[in-house]
This record gives sequence, C-alpha cells and structure tokens, in this order.
Amino acid sequence: MGIVNDLENKVRDYLEGDYEVTETQTIPSADNVTFGKKAKKMKLCAYCIDLRKSSELLTVHQKQTSEIHKAFLAVASKVVLENGGEIRSFNGDSLLAFWPAYKKSQLDTAVKTAMTTKWLLDIRLSPLFEKYEKIDFGIGIDWGDVHIVRAGIPRDTNNNDLVFIGKCVNFATAIANQAKSPNHVEISDVTYDNLTDDRIYGVSNGTKVDMWKDGGIEWKNSRYKSKFTSWYTKLE
Repeated sequence: MGIVNDLENKVRDYLEGDYEVTETQTIPSADNVTFGKKAKKMKLCAYCIDLRKSSELLTVHQKQTSEIHKAFLAVASKVVLENGGEIRSFNGDSLLAFWPAYKKSQLDTAVKTAMTTKWLLDIRLSPLFEKYEKIDFGIGIDWGDVHIVRAGIPRDTNNNDLVFIGKCVNFATAIANQAKSPNHVEISDVTYDNLTDDRIYGVSNGTKVDMWKDGGIEWKNSRYKSKFTSWYTKLE
C-alpha cells in the first residue's frame, strides 16, 4: 500500500491550498521551475503546427511515413528556432512552440514564422514531398497568460518536464487541428487585433489589401472568431 499512500498524499498536497506563482518574462527551462506547488506565469504566444491526414500517410506510405514526418518536423523546427521561438513539445506529427508575448513585434514574429513555413512546405520544398504525396498541414496561433509547472517524477530526468497551461495553448492547438490547404495559417482574433500593419496588410496588383479572412472555430461548445490566410512569406 506504500505507493497508494504516497500518491494519495501527493494528490492531496497538489489539490489543496495555493500555489506559489512567480511572474516572469523569459521562457524558463526545466531547471528554472522546481517541483511542488510552484509555477511560473507569463504572457506567451502559442504556436502549433500539425500534419494533416497522418494516419492516411501511414496506410499508403508505410515504409516512408517516418521519413515524411521527420522531414516535415525538421522544416517546422528550423523555422521556429531561426525566428527565436522555443520548442517545448513534439507529439508525433505536431510541434508546439512559444514566444514571449509582451510586444506586438513578438506576435508578428510568430506569424512571420507561420507564413514562412507555409511557403517552404507548400511551395518551395513541396516537390520533394510530392515524390510520395503532397502534404497538408495547419498552423494555429494564439496568445495569453500561461502557467508553467514542472510535472512528472522528481530526480528522474527521463520522466519529468515542463507543462504549459493556458487557454491560448489549447486554442492554438485546436486551430492547428482545423487549418488546412490553401489556408494553412489560422490565428485567433485577439492575435490579429494585436499585429502590426506589416503582418495584416499585403499588396495585390498594386493595391493594399488585408491578407486575412474571417473564420471561426468550435471549441468547448462555443463558437469563436478566427482569421485565416493563404498568404506566405518567401525567403530570399
């Protein structure tokens, strides 16, 4: 009964009383967040990219599925890191990354990352993937307050990690799960409202136009506004 008593005490301790929450403006590493009833809190821009129809890829291209996933995530990861984002989770065919979200420029950077990734995967590198099949994917972005806690087993480096808890994390993931070609990039309305003009407007046929269209998402039994785009940012 030792493990039962230990878990009962642990759960009771976690669920009762207040947590010690420390404000921060820097995304912490696991070493910066201790176990127990402690958490870091900050404003973050959550960025999720998810590969569409991965189960179908597994069925049709069984031998190449791991190569397709690895190539897809290699591109997604490289662009995030080149733009100062911090990757905090891989989940099979998806990636979750974060930027601090205290300035409009930080939200701009996350959106730029998404639009660059769109160009690379959908246009520039697409012929390489099309050797097997043209891939489809969605990128979702939202921002807001996030609590960061360290979860798992203490003193076991293979079985503990940081957990990022906040509405924007779940919402960005939900948006990524629905976004698809040709509108690979979709963001929350609050993200759109806090972008600079450089990330809202583009030029088409010599005319300044809004790059984004009105969208929406069903999430937790409610309908939320979103914005989606088929525009991309080309790397020179």
